[in-house]
Amino acid sequence: MKKLHFILALTASYFSFSQDSVSVLFIGNSYIYTNDLPTVLVNLTQSKGDLIYVDSKTNGGFTFQAHTNDPITFAKINQSNWDFVVLQGQSQEPSFPTQQVNTSTLPYAIQLADSVYDNNACSQVMYFMT
Repeated sequence: MKKLHFILALTASYFSFSQDSVSVLFIGNSYIYTNDLPTVLVNLTQSKGDLIYVDSKTNGGFTFQAHTNDPITFAKINQSNWDFVVLQGQSQEPSFPTQQVNTSTLPYAIQLADSVYDNNACSQVMYFMT
């Protein structure tokens, strides 16, 4: 159900733009890959007759920190002027003690988001909560 809410929110955001198509980059891990959210979003969008370009960088078990250490992640970010970039961290990260989240998760989430904005200030970063 959460997947459906996410997709509906993203699609609703799409219709608020006056453009012919939208581009979405998913950066995360197996939660996005296994559920094939990029394809689900493409199918939903195309079923309404709209155009969408989707790409992803989803390594199993990757944390935000792992993505910041992977040059391929940054190559994907810089590949296009993305309308939306969906960031998804490792599923257990939010349940760690606050201090650990503050030092091992948030700085890397911010670094990824800043890289997205450096590439295209008009991009919208969205966090996918697992």
